[in-house]
Amino acid sequence: MKKTLLNLGVAALVCTALFSSCSKEKNASTAAAQTEMGFQLTADNQQTTVGTNAVTDGREVNATAISTASIKWTSVIANVSRFKLEAKRNGKVTEITTKNVSNLDLFNLNSSPITALVDTGHYREIEVKILLVKSSGTDIPLTAKGTFTTAAGAAVPIEFDYNDNAIIKGELKDVTVDANTGVTSKINLHLNKLLTGIPSTMLDQATRTNGTIVINSTTNAAIYNRVIINIFLAFEAHEFEHHKK
Repeated sequence: MKKTLLNLGVAALVCTALFSSCSKEKNASTAAAQTEMGFQLTADNQQTTVGTNAVTDGREVNATAISTASIKWTSVIANVSRFKLEAKRNGKVTEITTKNVSNLDLFNLNSSPITALVDTGHYREIEVKILLVKSSGTDIPLTAKGTFTTAAGAAVPIEFDYNDNAIIKGELKDVTVDANTGVTSKINLHLNKLLTGIPSTMLDQATRTNGTIVINSTTNAAIYNRVIINIFLAFEAHEFEHHKK
């Protein structure tokens, strides 16, 4: 299991297909039995404690042990421009690509994974990429909504709107697939890591829009800029799990 790396500020990739999934093996010459390989984007740590105002080396940092403030996220929706998986089988590169997957509910653990057919065999050097593209409409890459409870006990609606270009990369361990089973890798967004280093006092003093703490690139931008740095640590790709077809 390896943590993912997030590269921000990547040039937007224009995707025209409404929804497509494909698999190709470069230089493939012979047909083989096939099975499903897929991935699923989910979120965990729905409720998390928010640190109080603490200072280390002149910077505010989390001090969760002495805080009573918390956030409970109730909705996380993602719009993914492209999923791409690359791996080697018999020395040849295999690619799986799915484009324009919208309205992914990251709290719906029963949602179907995004899958494609691949040839059976042993796969190594596996890398998965999730491409997020800044949007000029309402289908922004990531929206998280919930309730922030202050240290004084007041409940305040909170919304985080991530609307920037990004590539999320994850490396996975080797996997062998056969015709009787499929494999799925889950990529988790750890919500408890989004607010690392952001004290509850900073959230409590944030600008409110119609009573809601809205965090985006223009409203409460100082908080937004901290959160998007935390996204480097917030995603994690898990090893493939086998399941009966």
